Amino acid sequence: MEKRRKASILTALALAAAMLASAACSAPASDADDKTVQSLVIAQQPDRTRYIEGESFDPDGTVIDANLKDGSVQENVPYQVECSDPLTAKDYRVVFSYGGKSVALNLEIDRLGNSGEYAVANTPALESSPLEGKTYFFLGSSVTLGARSGGESMADYIAKRNGAVCIKEAVEGTTLMDNGGDSYVQRLNRYIANPDRAQHLDAFICQLSTNDIKYPDNFGTVTPGEQTDPASFDTSTSFGALEYIIATVRQTWGCPIVVYTNPDFGNENYETMLTLLDQVQAKWGVSVIDLYRDVDFNAITPEQESLYMYDTTHPTKAGYRDWWTPRFEEMLLSLAET
Repeated sequence: MEKRRKASILTALALAAAMLASAACSAPASDADDKTVQSLVIAQQPDRTRYIEGESFDPDGTVIDANLKDGSVQENVPYQVECSDPLTAKDYRVVFSYGGKSVALNLEIDRLGNSGEYAVANTPALESSPLEGKTYFFLGSSVTLGARSGGESMADYIAKRNGAVCIKEAVEGTTLMDNGGDSYVQRLNRYIANPDRAQHLDAFICQLSTNDIKYPDNFGTVTPGEQTDPASFDTSTSFGALEYIIATVRQTWGCPIVVYTNPDFGNENYETMLTLLDQVQAKWGVSVIDLYRDVDFNAITPEQESLYMYDTTHPTKAGYRDWWTPRFEEMLLSLAET
């Protein structure tokens, strides 16, 4: 009987101990779960989010908050930072981590070729240039605009270096073919209708738009040599529009006309456009700056290409200033001498 009582007491004590042990284990685990980080939030972005490739990320000003599972917020947690060092245009994400969770921020990382040393403002003027005081009109789209170089293109460098007046009529994403709105044709017509337009041009420079390559069925054909009336061209096609522009410019200003191409970017449709451009040149006698098929011009090193080009079609400031502008100045100088 005594043995049974002792066994019963021992069993009860064991059960009680087990219950206490279970409670001791489960309660802290529940508290820990409630305090577990569920997500991170960028409460305040870094003071600086725009960089030139080659620079290092500076996290100053960053505040990261942690949302916990119990619904509370832990503010300004001591995060860790992961990103490429130095920064590159391709590696633009910075990741902040804490408590097993992370949150990412996309930085704006510009090409090295767009750094301030290559800007128009830091480009010295030539002491004396035969192009000084000349007026040039540039018609085009994003490449003429300088869409990936802070709005600075060869037109701006020519103006600064030579003391020339460069009128830049450029809208990103537009085409030679007249599809309404801001097409080359529409913008030229609006400019000519403006009573404040230039009365004299020393040259008219037109971009062979890369945007037209998306519409190969609308390239059109080059008309016979005797067809020169602006009203006779089908401007809904790329080359009908180009012929219209040439005829209209000659009728309005009677100045030399230059058509320029992009450097080689390996596009069959653009190469078809170049073949048609040859026919335009033969018919109209316009000058052509053919950057695409110029082997020497395209013979640059990978390092130069990275410096000069933002992407396959758009130059950087360095590309415009040091690679493109000399070619355009060479052409304009030859026109000024004739």
